[in-house]
Amino acid sequence: MRVGWKSILLILAVLVVTVYVGVMSVMPRDRDAHQRRCQQIECYFEDSTVHRYMTDQQVEKYLRQVGLNPVGKTMSEINLQAIEDSLQAHPILASADCYMTIDGNLCIHLTQRTPIVHVMTATENYFVATDRGLVPAWSTIRDTVLEVRGLLTHEQSCGEVADFAEWLAQDTVWRDQVDYLWLPEPHRYTLLLVGDTTQVLLGDLREYPKQLRRLQRFREQSDEKVRNIAYRQLDLRFDDQVIGRH
Repeated sequence: MRVGWKSILLILAVLVVTVYVGVMSVMPRDRDAHQRRCQQIECYFEDSTVHRYMTDQQVEKYLRQVGLNPVGKTMSEINLQAIEDSLQAHPILASADCYMTIDGNLCIHLTQRTPIVHVMTATENYFVATDRGLVPAWSTIRDTVLEVRGLLTHEQSCGEVADFAEWLAQDTVWRDQVDYLWLPEPHRYTLLLVGDTTQVLLGDLREYPKQLRRLQRFREQSDEKVRNIAYRQLDLRFDDQVIGRH
């Protein structure tokens, strides 16, 4: 039994020494790594096949502006969490994931916010994204999204209008027929259709699926004489009615 315990103790001692030597051999390398300086920034846009609103250069410029440019700094001086938080606060970006590569580069994986509504009022010009946040008009955003004009508040743009835009994008009948949505006065949403000057009055933006189905039936069932009338307005605000005004 004594011989057995001695063998076990000897094996344990060898293991401890081996682990200690291994740790000590790695520590100088770790110390050197912390003193290595960042050489460059590498940006990867995860959704670049869908859209690309920012360039690598714009990301670097933004980091310089907020005082978080990592280039030239040692690893120990770079705050990856602060960089991620700052990038995620950028109005064009939705997420950011940063890490340092072994050769001293800052690698950033980014996703961008996706606009669904373009709002133009007398004083503002902005987009609303799928996350219902506001995105400033950006020169590289040229997506075909619902355009909305008139007297809109941010609450309306990010709420009922964004809901309508998402519904419209999925509707195979109407998504290519709507030119823009107009709010000339409160509670008076009006559709303008492509190639048509007729104003389609929806009123409150609550019953639009039902209203547009009614308009579609009106178009399909009307005789040629009715279809050729140049209406100034088609009012859909009243149940089961399409009221034409010259």
